[in-house]
Parts: sequence; C-alpha cells; structure tokens
Amino acid sequence: MKTLIASALVATAALTGAANASLSSDVNTYAPGADISNRTAAETASLHLIVNGGGSESEKRNAVRKIVN
Repeated sequence: MKTLIASALVATAALTGAANASLSSDVNTYAPGADISNRTAAETASLHLIVNGGGSESEKRNAVRKIVN
C-alpha cells in the first residue's frame, strides 16, 4: 500500500512539471516573455482555463495579460 501511494505521488509530481511546461508555452503565445513560475495555484488554474477555453484570441490575450502583468 505504501508503494502504491509513493508511486502516485511521484507520478503526480512528474505530471505537474510537464503540465506547467505546456502551460508556459501556451501562455507565451498570448503574453510573450511571461514567467508563470511564481503564480499561485488559483492563477495557474485560471490561465489553464483561459488558454484552453473558448473566446477569441484577443479575449484570451487580454485575460492572460491581466494575470501575468
């Protein structure tokens, strides 16, 4: 049981890093040069919803820039 829990924690940590790298790339599409490494969990979740959600490109750009600036 401990092995299963440890494996789940390792997998979660690895996936979180990969997801942040992908999100960083997506955010840079709308706000070039933006650094999201120091964003809160809520801000990161909002960015994820914005870049993967509906809306025009200009709406996404404005929403992303409000968070990262």
